[in-house]
Amino acid sequence: MSAGGEWPVFFTGGEGDVMAWLRGHGVERIRVEHTDFNGISRGKAVSLAQFEHVMHHGLAFAATILAVDIKANVVPGTDYAESIGYGDYLLKPDLSTLRLLRHEGGAAQCAGTLVWPDGSLVESCPRNILARIAGRAADMGFTAHAAPEFEFYLLNEAYELLDAGVQCYSMHKRTMFLAEELALLEAASAHGQLENSHYEYGPGQYEVTMRYQEVRRMADDGHFFRATLKEAAMNIDRRISFMAKPFDGETGNSCHIHMSLTDSDGKNVFAAPDEPQHISDTCRHFIGGVLAHMPELTAVFFPNSNSYRRLVPANFAPISLVWAVDNRTAAVRVLNETPEGTRAELRVCGGDIHVYLAFAAYLAAGLDGIANKTDPGAVSAGDLDEQDVPRIPDDWGAALDAFESSAWVNEALGDEFQRNYSVIKRYEYDAFRRTVPETERKDYIEFL
Repeated sequence: MSAGGEWPVFFTGGEGDVMAWLRGHGVERIRVEHTDFNGISRGKAVSLAQFEHVMHHGLAFAATILAVDIKANVVPGTDYAESIGYGDYLLKPDLSTLRLLRHEGGAAQCAGTLVWPDGSLVESCPRNILARIAGRAADMGFTAHAAPEFEFYLLNEAYELLDAGVQCYSMHKRTMFLAEELALLEAASAHGQLENSHYEYGPGQYEVTMRYQEVRRMADDGHFFRATLKEAAMNIDRRISFMAKPFDGETGNSCHIHMSLTDSDGKNVFAAPDEPQHISDTCRHFIGGVLAHMPELTAVFFPNSNSYRRLVPANFAPISLVWAVDNRTAAVRVLNETPEGTRAELRVCGGDIHVYLAFAAYLAAGLDGIANKTDPGAVSAGDLDEQDVPRIPDDWGAALDAFESSAWVNEALGDEFQRNYSVIKRYEYDAFRRTVPETERKDYIEFL
């Protein structure tokens, strides 16, 4: 239990204090976790007695985790499986991420840093990539801050809809599933402050907004938030899906990523109260970099075949590769209700994003725009779905082509990541192309 019942409960001491802190909170096991290339949490539950050893020596995992597809098939041709004899890497716990869990009694949880047995970093580990990009921001004099808005469907145990119809923001509909919502939010509160939640546009669909934090901490908390929500739903005989487009005829799940930069004095460098739209040149150049690199980053922001099913007009998923102020049909929407709150919202991503990789790609592109003073073009207005403007690539194969051939991706995100992510995603893409969808069979088999 936390003191006074207040959540979240994070460990804030030093290495010498951690064992006493764990015992004081009645922790019996510590979940030490990291992610594969699809954002699935992989880890081990370490006993309290063993955790001190793990802190100093790390926790061994088969490096094959970074060689699996969405179904956990081992994909040939990566740097992490047959080429190294299916050997191990080590996960070193990051005590700054250690927190108590609410939905699993007697348990704490932390993320870690992936290293090889010789101590060198696993360069394509998604969390390590984000740390590297955040370090690049620091070298430029900035601290990056982010906040996601996660959308998801609450479903029954067969992953079927619990509701019908469209009633966005309906408090009546919310009350229908209030017990489930409160149980889920209670579990999720272990991972940071949740600003608000509401019933979304789809039947049984919700959105939860997390409070702004430094980008690396936000990625840890956001990743754990999603994983915890899915686990907590199982505890109440429900299921959660962040799938981008889970149902025909219903709205998809989005994940809008808000981001801004502060300088060494903590001032928001995106704000310029005396400039047009109250937006600084730094913010414009950041947006310019994001728009310029979107085609080669589409395979990261839209990581699977289903991701692209959201990219249709009038689906509350931006398809226009432009920016605007407070316009939900733009790829990047600037919000600036107050100078300190000025931020760029990336609206294109689905709920299926890899939190670490999406944050890293978004930040890397924006920083490149600042470094090169990239012009984002004129601010757009109106319903951009209906206008003749550049579009986001809507084909998975073409997106992979652009990602694989990009010299900038190779430099910004790393050669090791570009190569191995491509191998995994090409394998998934080829499997997708070989599979006949059931809707296609139903439409054509009788008449053709």
